[in-house]
Amino acid sequence: MISFYDTYQFCKTLTIRKVLNGTLLRLSYFLSRISGSIIRWGLPESLSIEPTNLCNLKCPECPSGNNGLTRPRLFLSETSYRNLIDKNKNYLAFLQLYFQGEPFLHPKIYQYIHYATKHRIYTATSTNGQFLTPENCLKLVDSGLQRLIVSIDGTTQESYEKYRVGGSLSLALTGIKNLIAAKKHRKKRTPAVIIQFVVFKTNEHQIPEIKQLAKKLQVDALKLKSPQLEDFENGHPLMPENKRYNRYKKSASGTYFLNKNNRVKCKRAWNGAVLTADNRLIPCCFDKDAKYPYGKLSEGEGNLKNLWKGESADRFIKTVWSKDNPIEMCKNCTEGLKQTWF
Repeated sequence: MISFYDTYQFCKTLTIRKVLNGTLLRLSYFLSRISGSIIRWGLPESLSIEPTNLCNLKCPECPSGNNGLTRPRLFLSETSYRNLIDKNKNYLAFLQLYFQGEPFLHPKIYQYIHYATKHRIYTATSTNGQFLTPENCLKLVDSGLQRLIVSIDGTTQESYEKYRVGGSLSLALTGIKNLIAAKKHRKKRTPAVIIQFVVFKTNEHQIPEIKQLAKKLQVDALKLKSPQLEDFENGHPLMPENKRYNRYKKSASGTYFLNKNNRVKCKRAWNGAVLTADNRLIPCCFDKDAKYPYGKLSEGEGNLKNLWKGESADRFIKTVWSKDNPIEMCKNCTEGLKQTWF
C-alpha cells in the first residue's frame, strides 16, 4: 500500500477551498445517485495532463505504441500548461502528468512538475523507466514530484520485452536504483516510488519474483494490475489465467465480459478529467483517442469551467448514466474493480 508519508504529502497540499470543492463534488454525486438527475457542483479536483503522446516503446495494447492513435503526435505547449495551472490551482488537488505517451520525452517535464508542486498541487507521473539517469533523477527529486510510477512488467528481459517492446529491463531497474540514490543524496523522501506490474499470461508466474525484487529495491509500493485488453470478447493471448488478476470473466456462451460491479454508477465525471497534448478536455483515461471531447481550450485559455460544465459534458454524462449506455469505451471501464497493492 501507499505509505502514510505519501498520504501526508497529499494532505499538506490541501486548502479549505480545495476541501470545500471536493465536498461539493461528492455531495452532488450522492444527490445524483438518489435523485436520478445529473447534479454537478464544484470543479475538477483531479486532472490528468498529457505532456506528449509520443513514446519510445511499442507496447502492443497501447494505442500510442501500436500506432492506434489518430490524434496529432505532439508536445503540450508551455503556454497552455502554465495557463492551466494558473487558472485552476485553487481547486486542483491532484495532478497526473501522464496519459498516452512517455512523459519524460517532453524536454520540459521537470519544469512542468516543479510549476505544479510550487503551486501546492500534489503531482504524480508514470514512466517506462528508460530515462532515469543519475542526472535526471536528481532533477526529478528537486522538482518536488510526490509520486512516480515505474512500469516493470517482467523480472527477466525475455518476459519484460514481450509487452514492453523495445524496452530494457536492466535500464529500468538501474533507473529505480538511481532514483533511490538521488533521494538519499538530497535527503528527501519524495517522490514515492511505485513499481507497477501489469499481470499478463506471459509474466504471471513471476509474481513472487517481482514481490522480492520490489523489497530488494526498497520501493515504496508494488501495484499488481490487471491488463486492459482491447479485443477481449473471444479471449486474448495476453489474458492471465489467474482469476485474481483477470478483469474479464468467461460467460456460459464462451465469450468474455468485464467482471465488475455494474451497480456502481460512473463517478469519474464528478472527480476529474483528462487534457490531451492538443488541449482537448476529455472525460477520462479510457477515451484514449479523444472521441468524446468536452471541448478544446485555446492556446491562451486555461479555465476549465466552461468546458467542465458545458453542454457536451452534460450530454456525455447523461448518456453514460443511461440504462443502456451505448458508449463502447465504457465496456472496458474499471469503475467497480478492485486493485491489488503490496
